[in-house]
Amino acid sequence: MNREAYRLANEIGTELEADGDCLRECLSDVEMKRYETRISEEIKKEKRMGGRNFRRISAAACGALVLMACTAAFGEEVNAAIRKIGFSIGEALGLSGDLADYREVVGTSVTDQGYVITLEEAVVSNEELVVTYTLQREDGEPMEEILTPDGTLYIDGEAVNAGTGGSSNFLDEEQRILGSMVSYHLPGMDLSGEHEYRLVFDRIGILAEGTRGRWVFDFMAEGAELIEDTKRISIGREYQLPDGTRIILEELTLNELEQRITYSQEGSTNYMLMVKAADSNGNRAEFGLRSADGTSGYLQNEEIIEDGRIDRAAGKVTLVLYAVELPEEDGRISEDYIPVGEPFELGL
Repeated sequence: MNREAYRLANEIGTELEADGDCLRECLSDVEMKRYETRISEEIKKEKRMGGRNFRRISAAACGALVLMACTAAFGEEVNAAIRKIGFSIGEALGLSGDLADYREVVGTSVTDQGYVITLEEAVVSNEELVVTYTLQREDGEPMEEILTPDGTLYIDGEAVNAGTGGSSNFLDEEQRILGSMVSYHLPGMDLSGEHEYRLVFDRIGILAEGTRGRWVFDFMAEGAELIEDTKRISIGREYQLPDGTRIILEELTLNELEQRITYSQEGSTNYMLMVKAADSNGNRAEFGLRSADGTSGYLQNEEIIEDGRIDRAAGKVTLVLYAVELPEEDGRISEDYIPVGEPFELGL
């Protein structure tokens, strides 16, 4: 697929967002003509290349043009609706940093069984893909509950088993537009280069009575730039848990999308790890266990949503490792974490 189509959509979206309170005024006749010319050039380029995705890209480009024309024609009510529909990864995570240089703006909508899913954005980082999407009823009626699409992720044509996490909430008071963020954890996969991604949702609602259908999204993305811009600080601290398991905190990594601490372990353990951190600028954060395979794993800053992040410009950060024993019977994890070892400082 020609990624210029995505770059074009990203550029148009960025220009419109530059003055979000006056979308109608931003779209003058001259600018509409300029967008039309650029879209036409992209379509002609794709057609000359004989791309098998020409029809999809053409439809998306024409749809973008129609959307802008409708925005200019119908005024503030439509403008307000469009502002609500947009749902970025930065908004979903509550990020104060700027992900514009790293994200892929997909903006593709698929309708089936009375529901419209729009894949908004995608960002690739180290062993992780994060996407945002919106869900609406085709008839525009409100939804009585939060509905979660369920499906499969494919990378370069192969289905992958990925651990997932995320959140969903309504973007409007009427509960007509649901915004969701999903992160796919892909340990051991090199996502630095460009890959073809496909998300296939086959059900809305995780219960048996959920709505069956097919919502398919194809896009390309790479994590090279975000990975390159990641600050990496070596830790190399060794600990022994109460059950004798050896834990080595390996590295602290910080970027605009996430903050994580990688570790390795020797021996099996029934303890869950956590790291508390405080930087020299007064910021505090907690790194909770996100991925583990028995020999290695990583802890991720869970406080980013509340903007509790380590400042990459801070001079130093103080870290403390904690652990809690997992229950053997009822499955209820205690909050009684105990410190393992003494606090230590890292220079940033």
